[in-house]
Amino acid sequence: MLSDFIRFTWLIIKSYSLSLVQPMFWVVVFLVYLQYRRTAKMEKDILGTVQYPTGERVLDSIFFGLMGGLVGSFIMVLLGVTMDQSGLEYVWPLAILLMLINPRYICFSYAGGIVSLISLVFGYPHINVAGLMALVGILHLMESLLIWIDGHRGRLPIFMERRDGSIVGGFNLQRFWPIPILMLVLYSGPFLNSGTVETPGWWPLIHFPGATASSVFVIMNGMAALGYGDIVLTETPEERSRSSAIGLLGFSIILIVLSVLASKNMVMKYIAALFAPIGHEVLILYGRHVEDNGEPLYVAPERGMRILEVIKGGPAYKMGLKPGDTILNINGESVNNETDLRNFLYNMTSHIYVNSVNPDGVTRTSEYTDHEGISHLGILFVPKNEPPAFTVAEAPSLLSRIFNSITHKLGHH
Repeated sequence: MLSDFIRFTWLIIKSYSLSLVQPMFWVVVFLVYLQYRRTAKMEKDILGTVQYPTGERVLDSIFFGLMGGLVGSFIMVLLGVTMDQSGLEYVWPLAILLMLINPRYICFSYAGGIVSLISLVFGYPHINVAGLMALVGILHLMESLLIWIDGHRGRLPIFMERRDGSIVGGFNLQRFWPIPILMLVLYSGPFLNSGTVETPGWWPLIHFPGATASSVFVIMNGMAALGYGDIVLTETPEERSRSSAIGLLGFSIILIVLSVLASKNMVMKYIAALFAPIGHEVLILYGRHVEDNGEPLYVAPERGMRILEVIKGGPAYKMGLKPGDTILNINGESVNNETDLRNFLYNMTSHIYVNSVNPDGVTRTSEYTDHEGISHLGILFVPKNEPPAFTVAEAPSLLSRIFNSITHKLGHH
């Protein structure tokens, strides 16, 4: 029993390592690089410097993506999810069409649920609904783990205009991961007498139609990409990524359990197919409800100036100041707006002590010395009396942009 498990584990690791030589893996890595290069350009426009170099972001994504994919591959093989009749050839086109309505609909929860329901109601396409729902659940399980570990890194400070017209600070969280993943294929060729592992009697948990006790499965390398995007106004990036990960973890576990039950019961197939899009949408809407009705964390205070972001290596960073802290005074002089700060720094003093208070109400005094003179603090503040140079709004879908462009042109005729 133990020797079979060791052979099984070694077979998974050996098969998984082959993903690194697949061209598709490096294609996805290149696409991730392009996304992060765009993010780095935005960061430089906002802060005047790049805090998280593109290469560092990409290497982080490769490492965490490989680890997440390995965990997901073990689960896929353990459950017995196969590529046969997986329905991915129908899910991908539908996901792309749904993305034209709203970018978030590219998630497989929506397309996978719709394709499964169509198959159940009309009998076509012929797909393994339980296997497809398990695949969607496992992908979200991997995503929740990656969000928990890596979702808050590489944050981008932003300003947003709320419904009441006020400008608040926040962060845009965007992470992407290339995910190599192993899947099973029912093998119908000549018997293989090497590199095989005998499976236990309870396997697979998700039964594939047409498979028998003597069926042979082979492991195939697949490729996926996962992404996480969120705008945080009422929590810190760490708090938001953790809460998002917990919600997504609960969703994925429920969907995986429903998938296992669906492989044995027709009614559960309908329940799993309905739960995938509805459950995911409820998660999204709940997150938006929290943001819309919560108290913004990064708002301009009546007294002092609130920090939105601290630039690495700058004076504020070396003093230990953090996002959310409020600077009350510098060298005993009150600092309540951008003009006060510019007037103070104009003198290029060589030593400063800063009185600040953190979000928990704890006050502290920090000191910094630069004999060449201090011309800046390395801080992005929440704007008070001056409008920010930029604000961020939710991007419309491609379909909306096309429609707006057509109506705009027609309006000029």
